[in-house]
Amino acid sequence: MSTDKLKIAFVTADSSTQGTYFRWHNIAIGLVNLGHTVEVFCIDNTNQPVARMEIRDGVVYHIATSAKGKSIFGTMNHPITATKRIFDDFSECDIVHVFQPFLTVYLPWKFNFRKKSKITFFDWDDLWVDGERDKEKRNFRSNWEYKLKGYFEHKISSISKHMTVCSELLKKLAIERGAKQVDIIPNGFWEYDVPEKALAREKLGLQKGAIYVGFMGRTGFELHWAFNAWAVYLKQGKNVRFALCGPNEDVLNGLTDEVRSYLDYLGSLTPADTRYFAAAIDLGLLPLMKTEFNESRFPIKFAEYLAANLPVLCSEVGQISEYGKKYPWVIKAGVSEEDWTKHFLETVQLLIEKKLVPVDRAVVLQDLSWNGIAKQIEQLYLKAANI
Repeated sequence: MSTDKLKIAFVTADSSTQGTYFRWHNIAIGLVNLGHTVEVFCIDNTNQPVARMEIRDGVVYHIATSAKGKSIFGTMNHPITATKRIFDDFSECDIVHVFQPFLTVYLPWKFNFRKKSKITFFDWDDLWVDGERDKEKRNFRSNWEYKLKGYFEHKISSISKHMTVCSELLKKLAIERGAKQVDIIPNGFWEYDVPEKALAREKLGLQKGAIYVGFMGRTGFELHWAFNAWAVYLKQGKNVRFALCGPNEDVLNGLTDEVRSYLDYLGSLTPADTRYFAAAIDLGLLPLMKTEFNESRFPIKFAEYLAANLPVLCSEVGQISEYGKKYPWVIKAGVSEEDWTKHFLETVQLLIEKKLVPVDRAVVLQDLSWNGIAKQIEQLYLKAANI
């Protein structure tokens, strides 16, 4: 390579704007901002019959169609879709970065991209099989996906010279499974002008003078911890409201009418409106059970809370607990529901008394800005390319 401006291909399994999408998409934006060319090759998660190209925030997306039979195989490990991608017209590139351990990214890499790129990186940001969530294999599709994800979680590590992960646990597992070089890359946020709280509440229809705790995101398995602790607080006669966006409304099942009268459920918000959500509440909640899956993750909502200068009550689980050790505005809440309830009650009282430590945005930006993360990725690429 005669230049330090790289042509980079991201190979991903899904075009939907959720989950790991916000990892690769924001890294891609950061790399484009640095002058590199990034093209994302992914699979349509809808039923549109035509392959297409889209421009998303300045990033080129090549979206392939998914084969029939998704109800049998799913999308990400569909054997026909994966085989078809082998014959897609991929151009040569300097770096190919493959995201997640799925059949529909592995086969096109092995039989196509690997031949047209000088260097391969694999990104692993979730523990798919060794976590608890995939133990129930109820039908052919779930059993098929379970076995393939487990195979590729081991396979990719064993063939990888360069891997990026989001936690110490995944780094440890990748090395144990044969990965040669593994770097931890967190999930971050973009700096922006945080809306005034009054404006944000008006936009979302929240009460002007209330004290709000809140949760956003679709991974709300432990959300009942937050609901239960909040209900205990309400029983003490304290008027603290709960704002919620992201999960399906059925997560509210089981809440009493009295408790629900203090809850503002906002449904699914756009990424732009989640900025208003974070600006509108007074304390971000992130309850996490101590499981291998949670230990492997770096929830993006953690950074998005901090982006809005919002203090966070967070379980001491996974990579984000390392930031809790050095950030006084991240309140450590143990690892169990009992711990969570205790720390929730204490923290909300400090919130009411205005005794929580404010977020030092300059410190957080230094650690978790997407611009900084993109520069970190860039240096890994340039080092691998000997530039």
